[in-house]
Amino acid sequence: MSETSGLSGLAADSNLNSTPGPVNNLVTPLLTDLYQITMAYAYWKTNQHNKRAHFELFFRKNPFGGSYTLFAGLDEVLKFLANFRFKADDIRFLR
Repeated sequence: MSETSGLSGLAADSNLNSTPGPVNNLVTPLLTDLYQITMAYAYWKTNQHNKRAHFELFFRKNPFGGSYTLFAGLDEVLKFLANFRFKADDIRFLR
């Protein structure tokens, strides 16, 4: 199986998840970099995609010269992760 043909296994099945999606529908699995897509593919390819995983959401520097940061939106992050699926159009774009 070629590298790109394996991507079809990441496609969405709308019946897989009953968790509501994020409010912001502009945030899609394609709003990322190639490293993250490669890691998602590696999880799928090594049959680890159904195992619980640990992810970090971070940034390197406090914005605007501040000394602390207030994080809001964890619920949106969790909804996004629970509904993370590539649609058929996403797969076509990646190929």
